[in-house]
Order: sequence, then structure tokens, then C-alpha cells
Amino acid sequence: MSRLGSTFLSLALVGVLTLAAYTDPAFVAAAVLVVQVLIAAAPSPGDLRGRSASTPRFAAAISAGLVATGLAVAPGLLAGAEGASQEVFGQVDTGMLSLIIPAIAVALFVALISQMLRTDGRADLVSSTGYAVSLGVFAALCVGWIGAAKSLGDAEVVAIGSAGMAAGLLVWLLPYDRLVCGSMAVLAGAAAGAAVALGVDSFLTWVFGVAVGSAAALFAVLGQVLGQAWSKGRTHAAAGWGFPGAMSVALAAPIVYIGGQLIGASTF
Repeated sequence: MSRLGSTFLSLALVGVLTLAAYTDPAFVAAAVLVVQVLIAAAPSPGDLRGRSASTPRFAAAISAGLVATGLAVAPGLLAGAEGASQEVFGQVDTGMLSLIIPAIAVALFVALISQMLRTDGRADLVSSTGYAVSLGVFAALCVGWIGAAKSLGDAEVVAIGSAGMAAGLLVWLLPYDRLVCGSMAVLAGAAAGAAVALGVDSFLTWVFGVAVGSAAALFAVLGQVLGQAWSKGRTHAAAGWGFPGAMSVALAAPIVYIGGQLIGASTF
């Protein structure tokens, strides 16, 4: 039941992201914030004895998400002081890494402050900090959907990535060998991406749909696997469906973003 719940959550989230992309990037940012909250609310990781480790993580993860989303919506904040090179600004305006790196720095800073405020002896200090920063990275990755919606591919590339994700995750639900299901999920994502590319009114070709759809399906499945492994044995409300569902959306985001950026330099 948990895999079914997380799958339908992922489908709902990418559905909202697609609808938002056809309206305004600001609505995409709002949907991304929902995904980031689900990631920040991830259950505590387990220690070597299988028990939940004390890990202050929500503040670090949500801080990274807010910084990355804010910079994605207003990239001019990275332009620097007055008189900064416009050439440099042009590069940071479209580069996803330029948004994620400050977000990771914020996540690390907030995670260290959270550790300093602990009063429980700071057990598992290194792993605890690592888990918090990891969640911050996952939250920051979500802004790839915003970048894709603002790219040359516009809402169409978001729709292709969402279709590939949806098809791949639905196939992943089949009760067969995981390797077989994984392979079938990638093929289903490729087919769904190609179908959407041919169906939407744009210059995108079926080859582009296959590339983005299959990759989005693969990373969406990996997000489910990683989310379920992270939450294994936890009774947290987000363990069964919230965190794994959000992880699929987060890991597929860079793929969709890269697809949008490749349009201007490819011959798809």
C-alpha cells in the first residue's frame, strides 16, 4: 500500500506542476515548495542498530529549498553589486548549479547551527549532519522544474517529463521482478514522452520525447527506491508515501531541466 500511495502522490504532484507550467512559472514555484516541504518532513534515518537517530533536519532542508526557489524565481539576485559583469549575470541567470550551490551552503550552515543547539549529547553527529544536508540537496534539486518551465521548451518540456515519470511509476507498480519492471518502466517513459512530444503543439520531436521521457522515468523510479529505503522501518507519517513520492519528483527535476536547456543547442 505504501508504494501505491507514494506513486499516486508523485502523479498528483507532477500533474499540478504541469498545469502550473501552462499558466505561470510562479505557480510552478508554489508547487515546488509543496514538494520541498514533503522532503524536509522526511522521517529520521536509522542508526546502526536500526533505531531512529536524532537528526534536526527540517530547518536545514526547508532553508535550502526556499533559497533555491527564491533564486529560481528571481535570478537577478545573483547579479551581484552594481557594475557586475552582464556576461557573468547571463550565465548565472540560466544555470541550475548557480542556484543549488548557495542553497547547499545555506543547508550546511543551518544544519551546523541546529547541531549546536542540540541538548541530547549530539549522538551520531557526523551522520546526523550529513542526513540534514542531503535533504537540503534533494529539496534544492526540485527547482529544476522551475528552470524547465522558463526554458525554451516552456511548458511542453514539463509535460513530456511528467508523462515519462507517470508512465514509468505506473509500470513500476507491477508485481514482477524489479529488474524487469525497471526496464519496462524506462520503456514506458520513453513511449509516453514520445507520444506527448508528438501530441503537443510545439517544435519538439519524438526523439526528444524519448530521451527526456525515459530519463525522467528512470530517475523517478530511483527516487521511489531511495525514498523507501530511507524510510524503511519508520512509523513517521511521511515514511510510507510522502517522502518517497516527493523524492521521485526531486530526482526527475534535473532531467527535465537539462532537456529544456538542450533544446537551444541540439538538433532534436
